[in-house]
Amino acid sequence: MKRKSKQAPKTRPRLVECDAHGSTPGCIICQHLGNESNLGYWAIKPDSDGPAQAWCEKCDAALEADRGWSDRGLALADFTIYCTICYARTLARHEQLGWDAVD
Repeated sequence: MKRKSKQAPKTRPRLVECDAHGSTPGCIICQHLGNESNLGYWAIKPDSDGPAQAWCEKCDAALEADRGWSDRGLALADFTIYCTICYARTLARHEQLGWDAVD
């Protein structure tokens, strides 16, 4: 399922150095996906303008209510940068609800 883009503020994908996996493109994930299991989430694939991103249903509810990423939504999400492999492993603990479209 695709929907209109609500991605976090764009930043160029940059390489991050992971102790376990070396240098990989950085990905952004909300704190809830990083700290919990069995949550539903939305994701955006990486592109030339930004990194892969994922956020949970709780963050998505704030995003919908505020009609975009507000200070409140960003504080709730408290995004963290993960390496590509850690990002994929973290998301494997959850259920993807769909892809968010990039404008």
